[in-house]
Amino acid sequence: MSNKNVRIFFDGLMVYYFQDKQADGKCQECKVGILTMAEGHEVKLKITRKSMSHADETRNYTLPHDQLKHFKHLWLYLSKTGESRPIDSCVIRHPTFDQAFDMKRYYDPNPYPMWDAMRPTLHITTGEFWAACLNNDDVCRLVDVEGVMSLFTPVFNAKPAAVKTKLEKALDLFTKSHQEIGKVANVYWTDIAVECDQRLALAVGDERAPITELFSVTPGHGETFEASLTNMPIDGASTDSHQHAHQEEGRPDDSDSPDDSHEHHGAQASPTAKAARKKEENRRNYLKKRFHFLHYYDVLKFQKGQKHYVLLQDNQDWIEGKRKRSGRPDPPCLGIEC
Repeated sequence: MSNKNVRIFFDGLMVYYFQDKQADGKCQECKVGILTMAEGHEVKLKITRKSMSHADETRNYTLPHDQLKHFKHLWLYLSKTGESRPIDSCVIRHPTFDQAFDMKRYYDPNPYPMWDAMRPTLHITTGEFWAACLNNDDVCRLVDVEGVMSLFTPVFNAKPAAVKTKLEKALDLFTKSHQEIGKVANVYWTDIAVECDQRLALAVGDERAPITELFSVTPGHGETFEASLTNMPIDGASTDSHQHAHQEEGRPDDSDSPDDSHEHHGAQASPTAKAARKKEENRRNYLKKRFHFLHYYDVLKFQKGQKHYVLLQDNQDWIEGKRKRSGRPDPPCLGIEC
């Protein structure tokens, strides 16, 4: 870490946004939006204090979404020892962060983060942000969400021919919509230099500035701090077991019943439309338990008509239509940049 004595790793469902980015990579701040609306996930914070004179000290914190979402804005910043106000500093976006999945490369116009849907938003005003592909050789692809939804949600129909037709149509859409995007970073971190007369403080605030300090750290001589902030699936709650536990409430209804017929009278149009919207919502919620990337469509504002995609590993079984079902998210809970 050279002269940097604090390193913070990030992992899981988070949106990174570099405010007022300059040509030299310097930015006013990095906003990190944490998706606390993602069901089945939780935020964890691990802090390790390392010193040459004594054993490492580690503290672990579990922060359930229901508690954390009450904080709308958190600030991480440098201040002088004995003072509360932040000192002038900046964030550097290292060129390696180009390896992160960046939404604006695939959407025009770029979807805008809805910060109120991500609680809290962590405002980081110091440090250098890096990204890397660590032990990750998977080539990723974007696939039309409709193709994924049609292939991975159950089809209930008493007529085998109807099921076959639906699957053939879904497979065709799934296969033709592939966009190869290459390798994507799976490790993100920021390195921060805290001088001996400075503090690294965390505070509650509003969208403009910190207000109430929660705690601060100042590494001593020869000391370093390493932290990890994650927003991952709850330990022990695998995708498959989670689905079995919620089969009744979460299983999408994709049956062809008389109510699905297109021959409706005018008086039945409104209830039919509402039922169709509810079916669509159920199918998307079902897929979110398998493909975590879909949660980002709940916190980003898109233009009307823009397609939605799922980010998947380059799995030949899927491309060829063998429908290999894996409970592992692909890639697992990847962070994105906007």
